[in-house]
Amino acid sequence: MKSLYNREGFYSSIVREIRNLINENVLFTNEEGVVVASTDMSRIKQFHEGAYIAIKQKKKIIMTEEHTKKLQGVQKGVVIPIIIEEQPIGVIGITGDPTVVSPFAVLVQKVTELFVQDLMEQTNRERQARELEFFVFDWLNAKQVTESLVERSSFFSINMEQFVQVIIIKTNYSRLQLTYENIKQLKFLWGKENETLFIRWGQDKLLILTSLLEKKRLKQKLQQFKKDIYFNLKTEVLIGIGQITSYDQLYLSLEQAERACQVATKEQGIVFEDELKFDLLLHELSNETKEAFVMRTIAPLKQDTVLLETLGCWFENNMLKQETANRLHIHKNTLQYRLKRVEEITKLNVNHLQDLMLLYIGYRILKDGKALDKKRKNKAAI
Repeated sequence: MKSLYNREGFYSSIVREIRNLINENVLFTNEEGVVVASTDMSRIKQFHEGAYIAIKQKKKIIMTEEHTKKLQGVQKGVVIPIIIEEQPIGVIGITGDPTVVSPFAVLVQKVTELFVQDLMEQTNRERQARELEFFVFDWLNAKQVTESLVERSSFFSINMEQFVQVIIIKTNYSRLQLTYENIKQLKFLWGKENETLFIRWGQDKLLILTSLLEKKRLKQKLQQFKKDIYFNLKTEVLIGIGQITSYDQLYLSLEQAERACQVATKEQGIVFEDELKFDLLLHELSNETKEAFVMRTIAPLKQDTVLLETLGCWFENNMLKQETANRLHIHKNTLQYRLKRVEEITKLNVNHLQDLMLLYIGYRILKDGKALDKKRKNKAAI
């Protein structure tokens, strides 16, 4: 418990709370009587003999004029030892005329004790959440569920066999770091329709292990959940959903959810891995292979944005020339000329199926690469 009270900012937080309550100078000493937080910064690190005596005697002491002459580091006021579970953790000191500040003693003591108890409960919740994170991490990284894992699951009152699917939620273009309080809030927003485990997965990801839920219903739930996250946390998220599997093969669903999350974009923020087709192939290619493929196909067009835009629009309109020309606001003959230029520059014939496939794959790789670069730049700029 002692380490809890030594955490950075703990003492200062208490002083701020008390200062907000009473308009007097306040200090806090540790168990050795050393001032560790104060509204008067000049007293930091000074020894307060009155506080030291108070913590040894475990009782409130009024600091009179006489005390200021006999005891080191003492000013007029009152010192109150804070005792939690019979353990003294420090002393609150209120500086001022004893007749004025002494009546605050009981109130200050109660407020401080409540503050510390809240912190203890919060710390305990965070510890339990971290232990659950470690358990789920081991579970999802195990190729088989061991007896040890099953025993640990009983400690958390978890029936592992209920969980058959993994969902990853990633904050998009945001420096928001999900806190345990955020996760508690999100679990409440999700509701109790099915069994779930909400796990922080790094600073910007939330992992949801879920029991069986019909796909149509899950999609509806995720669409609403995405809106709820934006409304409550003011951040866009990308969501990847792995396939349904057995509890002892959840690592497969995790891999699939990660793959789907990488494919997700702002325009298509919810992606089910089992719906991936072309993106599934692209994901399996190394960056070196992608770069080599682009160099051998569409790279010569990178310097001609007009031709590249024209080719992309043509693909997006299913290679229908009139629709493409209308979308680009150009004459059909102009489109025909541009496609001819694409053929001349790339040495690939848009009327030959194999060449057309090479052009399309090269274009998609190039387009996805630009989108990824944009994601990285946006994230770095936030």
